[in-house]
Amino acid sequence: MDAARPRIRVHVIAVDDDQRMLLARKPGTVMWTLPWDYLKTNEDPSRVVRNLIRETGASPGVPRGQGIESAVEHGEHFLDLTFRCGAERVWKATPWQGGPLWWSLDEMTSLDLTARAKSTLVHAWPQLWPNL
Repeated sequence: MDAARPRIRVHVIAVDDDQRMLLARKPGTVMWTLPWDYLKTNEDPSRVVRNLIRETGASPGVPRGQGIESAVEHGEHFLDLTFRCGAERVWKATPWQGGPLWWSLDEMTSLDLTARAKSTLVHAWPQLWPNL
């Protein structure tokens, strides 16, 4: 990979009609984060967002751009694209099934969130929960 060209990651802030947020945890980790995936060449970021939501059994709404951030981690350059998207949740996976889960605001207060997830949520809060 060209060192000057960053790898692009697509993150999603997904909230369903019950104000539950979709969070993911990579296998072997204890920290929860926003669901994300790498953007492939010529891939539409909106498609990545919709697929991340569909993997949970939910029906995605229309993705909207939330922010762009540049990051260097372990000497590698990343460009992080964050989208927010509504979703109609069909079912909720149980913790032993692994993968992304839908969490209420009360439940999220007891979770270990990554620093990036915390920062993103603080900035997105007014759009996601304007009445809280």
